Amino acid sequence: MSLSNLLAGRVAIVTGASRGIGAAIARRFAAEGAKVAIVARTAEPGGRLSGSLKETADTIRTAGGQCLMIQSDLADPVDRARIVTETVAHFGKLDILVNNAAWSRFIPIWEAEPRQVQLAFQMNLFAPQELSQQALPHMRKLGEGWILNISSATADAPPAAPWDENDRYVNFNRDSHATLYGTSKAALDRLTAGWAVELSRERIAVNSLAPVGAVASEGALSVGNWDERDHLEPIEAMAEAALQLCHRPANELSGNVVRSLPLLRQLDAEIHTLDGLRVF
Repeated sequence: MSLSNLLAGRVAIVTGASRGIGAAIARRFAAEGAKVAIVARTAEPGGRLSGSLKETADTIRTAGGQCLMIQSDLADPVDRARIVTETVAHFGKLDILVNNAAWSRFIPIWEAEPRQVQLAFQMNLFAPQELSQQALPHMRKLGEGWILNISSATADAPPAAPWDENDRYVNFNRDSHATLYGTSKAALDRLTAGWAVELSRERIAVNSLAPVGAVASEGALSVGNWDERDHLEPIEAMAEAALQLCHRPANELSGNVVRSLPLLRQLDAEIHTLDGLRVF
């Protein structure tokens, strides 16, 4: 456990916590003393993708942390409606909500099928909206709270014509086919800003956080072929930035749509290992 215990006594929900950024945030929060409800569709190891709730839970518990596994399909409104209820029933309250789970298919936008558009918005916009609505009464009861939405740099609109064929951002937007994913994340960023300002008279912080570029998660590292221009940042940076946005007062940090590394530089915050014991 971390020596600072910044989240001692707090209860947090982290969705998409079976792997990648979500698992890293859950581990970092648990290391700071939070009791964490970890949510994902993959409960047991051995599936098509690496990572599972059980593996995240085992890591947290081995390090001395407390967690609750909630297997849920975030794309299903009925299934996701029980997440906050189960968390509060188990831990007694809710202080922090991290909406990290996401769905993406990188296909040409003209080939996107209605079911894919619906799924992107169910996971990337509707689920964060509904979970935030369900979490809000519990945060109001406590008199404070933190909502963090994990976004993406693909939410930034690409430049307009004329296009520079040597511009990496132009080429990325053209070749990545991230329009559907980026559109849903852009909507999430606007939703975040709206929630924050509408709650500005309350001690509830609402922020959006995205990595500067690709994150060195299990999935990204398995793809390979990265170079220094790809801004492959350590997953610890996202976990640290998430921690900063989920313990500081709302009158200091709310309504931000920010990138991880610039935020950490702004706050002069060091990046720690996921156990919180060492500077990364």
